[in-house]
Amino acid sequence: MQQTNKKQHLAGLVMLSLTAIFWGAGFVLNDNLLNAAFFATPNLINTLRFGVSAILLGAIFARKLRFNKKIILYAGIGGILLFGGFTLQLIGLKYTTPSHNGFFTASYIIFVPFISWILLKKRPCWQMFAGVGVAIVGLLILNLYGIIKDGTSNTAAGDLLTLAGAVLFAAQIALTDYAYSKKAVDFPNMTFWQILTGAVLFTLYTLIFESKHYSSITFDASYCVWRLLIVILCGTAFAYLAQSYAQKHLSSTETSLVLACESPIGALISIITGVETFVWTTVVGGMMVIAAVLIIEFIPRLSARRKLNEPSVDTPVSTAALDKEENNEEHINPPS
Repeated sequence: MQQTNKKQHLAGLVMLSLTAIFWGAGFVLNDNLLNAAFFATPNLINTLRFGVSAILLGAIFARKLRFNKKIILYAGIGGILLFGGFTLQLIGLKYTTPSHNGFFTASYIIFVPFISWILLKKRPCWQMFAGVGVAIVGLLILNLYGIIKDGTSNTAAGDLLTLAGAVLFAAQIALTDYAYSKKAVDFPNMTFWQILTGAVLFTLYTLIFESKHYSSITFDASYCVWRLLIVILCGTAFAYLAQSYAQKHLSSTETSLVLACESPIGALISIITGVETFVWTTVVGGMMVIAAVLIIEFIPRLSARRKLNEPSVDTPVSTAALDKEENNEEHINPPS
């Protein structure tokens, strides 16, 4: 059983790491899509992402899907939190700079341990606090060049909106952890109903507020389709399936820290594709975020292993007693 849990823990880490890569690439892909076709209808992208993902996940989990009060309660609230987080992030971007928007969005790692503490009544260990602190400094350094370059004037409203979105993202992660701890919902139902709720809300939003701009969309299929497919299949359907699965085997703080790697990954992909120029803050900040994940994942394991390997001083055993025990074992189980 312990070996199985280790495998599931590792599988969760791998799936979250892939999600961080897809979300990191999503910064560039979404920027491409916005500039190419969806500048006046940005939430239409989210409608397509969540709508198609809901159809795919519904087909995959058709036999496992259930409909009861607890599932609708937890997954429905999770979907509302996702919708609110993405919407506030998008509106906040109109009133602040991209660097500020990226930093305050990734700051959800600050709130996850404390929201989980409130819900689960379980105080995080010191390694969790240390990892979160290192990650915050890393994210700040990662975005320092952009913040200095863009300036900080007249961005307070956008910063606060983005920060509010980050709180909702953190609440969604903590809520998923809480729902699993109560055994109220399994990961297929948590994933599907969250995505479906988000799809319905994004559809209503874009129909009400963006439909007047539909006629202005110019769609180059050869440029947009494959980008949309990556964002939908990898960055939404797989990503939230991976998060829901991983949180059954990882804590909410571990989940948020691994996902926070999207920030340095996105910066690296932006540099490789020529969207941004290389600066030292990218390397230092990115390494600190990765270091935060290592602090959370490996220091507790090394400490636990060291304690297991230390000989107990409470019940010393003499050499004669050990020899006697060995002789008794050989007498009971003689060699063949």
